[in-house]
Amino acid sequence: MTTGGSCQARTNGNRISVFTAPVLSIQDPTYRGVKIPQAFWKIAAWTTTTGDSTVLHAAGFVLDLGTVRAPALIDSTPPPLGPYRTYQVPIVDIIDLTGLNLTALSKADVYAQAPAIREGTDRRQRWVKLIDTAGIQL
Repeated sequence: MTTGGSCQARTNGNRISVFTAPVLSIQDPTYRGVKIPQAFWKIAAWTTTTGDSTVLHAAGFVLDLGTVRAPALIDSTPPPLGPYRTYQVPIVDIIDLTGLNLTALSKADVYAQAPAIREGTDRRQRWVKLIDTAGIQL
């Protein structure tokens, strides 16, 4: 969430929670005996209140080193670093990547309701690469 989003939340009395963790993969490179995650997920969740009704909303994101992962390395060699790509993704894809039970957040996903997202579509085709915060769909 941007600073503007947190100011808006404060002004409107909303609360925002952000959950984040690595996406663990067997292909993650090893450095000094430890696997180094090459991707991370993030979910921002917030509520809006209209009258007496409070509604939960959520948005999912994946930060990824890329589709080509660095091979596991010798323990004394650090993995190569590179810029992470940021995608807005359906929360169901984060569930698929992690195996976590995020059903309540998935049902509140503001992005999953977009008509371009279709079940059975390759996961990466549903992801929108973000260049800046203007591309985020809320």
